[in-house]
Amino acid sequence: MTIYIYDRKTQSLNKEDAYKIEGLLFLYQTKRGKLLTDLILKRRWISKAYGRKMDSKGSIKQIPKFVKHYNIDLNEVERPLHSFQSFNDFFIRKLKADARPVDHQATHLISPADARLYIFPIKETQQFPVKGYWYQLNDLVKNEKLSEAYSDGWCLIYRLAPSDYHRYGYIDNGHQDPVIKLNGVLHSVNPIALKAVEGLMTKNYRELTVLHTENFGDVVHIEVGALFVGKVVNQHYGAHSFLRGEEKGWFEFGGSTVIQLFKKDAIIPDADILEQSAKGIETLVKIGEKVGRK
Repeated sequence: MTIYIYDRKTQSLNKEDAYKIEGLLFLYQTKRGKLLTDLILKRRWISKAYGRKMDSKGSIKQIPKFVKHYNIDLNEVERPLHSFQSFNDFFIRKLKADARPVDHQATHLISPADARLYIFPIKETQQFPVKGYWYQLNDLVKNEKLSEAYSDGWCLIYRLAPSDYHRYGYIDNGHQDPVIKLNGVLHSVNPIALKAVEGLMTKNYRELTVLHTENFGDVVHIEVGALFVGKVVNQHYGAHSFLRGEEKGWFEFGGSTVIQLFKKDAIIPDADILEQSAKGIETLVKIGEKVGRK
């Protein structure tokens, strides 16, 4: 399966270089693989054991291969390569302060993460190729009041690939309600899995935060865990006042997703991202980058 991503800087489509893609194809497109996936999801200890392996000192040897495979720019990384104590320590690496400049124009909507972005109007999902993310909004948020409030708004889906910077931030100044944990399993969020598992995003473990922002109203911000570890770590689980560009949290090893819901007329997404989304193509974005406006 070939996945193409839109690069808005070069205005071109690029083939996504997925990590260990053969393994995903086996897990989600073969009979034996599907049985194994079911076993992994039911036996939580398998994911936990894999997590311990990624946290072990022995996993350090995987770092150079990972860096080479993805051509990761080590000049952006805050710490020298030899200082990392495990693969997961490198996976959640921090970047230098100037590596991801934040657009501080108050009326500009910014990305909360390095990701592949897909935007669609929730009311028109029947007309948009929504890649099997979900079928009913309430299945995602598990809250009828929230579901009704955003039913005619916008949905922004930020899919993080394993190579991405796995820390995410706040998109505006404001304050948050306490984080709500929505229990679930840990499927992969790669498009291969999205096509294979109906309503996948409503089945994965999620953490939901309502953000009361200065410029974009009330925003529903959801972190989605993923296959094997995909652990969600938020900095603040209670009420908290935040600033635009402040770090909200991070994902440990495993591709992950951030979903944001906006009310009708709260935002105007950038035209190039909407155009690609209508074709079923995600757009490459960086944390702090403009993706729309008030």
